[in-house]
Amino acid sequence: MRRRLFMAGLAVLPGLTFTGCTTTSSAQTDRGKGVIVSYAAPFDKIWAALPEILKDLGLRVGSANEKDGVILVEQGASAWSWGERVAIFVERIGTQGNSRVEVVSKGALGTNLTATDWAPQIHARLASRFKRY
Repeated sequence: MRRRLFMAGLAVLPGLTFTGCTTTSSAQTDRGKGVIVSYAAPFDKIWAALPEILKDLGLRVGSANEKDGVILVEQGASAWSWGERVAIFVERIGTQGNSRVEVVSKGALGTNLTATDWAPQIHARLASRFKRY
């Protein structure tokens, strides 16, 4: 029995060893792979609303760069997840004052199957304030 348990542990060990952690910067490099929604609202209004929306969802802003339109968010571990990393990209589109928001949500651990996908919740909160374009 001990030998069988030891062999099972050896089989699982490589999987745990080679799964990496996700950083907010790796979530940022996945730009173009997230959930993208356009809103009939100017960049400034969308940008101003995001900190409050994120706070209401219990997310902590790690960094925000208004010039580049990037917000990086971290969610710590919970009973259900090892945590999540979220990158939010806001950009102006057209000349009519519309904006595009992309949310990339990744688990903090590569094997984190229970990580929350924050994109639907963030977009739902934005859609309750701004008309989708």
